[in-house]
Amino acid sequence: MKAPSSPIRTAMAQELRKAGFKARTTSWYKHGPDALLVVNLQKSLHGPQHYINLAAWVKQLGEAEAPKEYQCHIRVRATSLPTHNAEALEHALNLDDASMDTEQREAFISRFMREEAIPFLESLGTWEGIRAAVNAGKLKKGLLYKEVEALLQAPAAP
Repeated sequence: MKAPSSPIRTAMAQELRKAGFKARTTSWYKHGPDALLVVNLQKSLHGPQHYINLAAWVKQLGEAEAPKEYQCHIRVRATSLPTHNAEALEHALNLDDASMDTEQREAFISRFMREEAIPFLESLGTWEGIRAAVNAGKLKKGLLYKEVEALLQAPAAP
């Protein structure tokens, strides 16, 4: 018998499908003009905690059909986004946290994906959006490959 889907995955999948992302194992993909956008759901090896990883593969740096989140040029955990809901998000991503029931957890994750994570990630689909995210400090707690930084600083920057 197949194990029931996690409420986190259910809520994420619903919002990502609506936004045009395509699922592939535990990740979802969507092409932007300048970057391939990646959302990955990761379960902790040490407990019921989950992580939502947001990433972008910069097309100018090479071709990739379905890169793993950890291979992408720009990466950030959803809980590292500058959001007023970071603490609540951590609670929602912990299936042992009894402060939310399944319905509340799904509703919170859906709203977070729809209102914060997806718009942020979609902004990374263009050079203009990448530059704006860097300039606004939205990637301070993330990872930005030095090749992306170099392209942003080049005289004929994209």
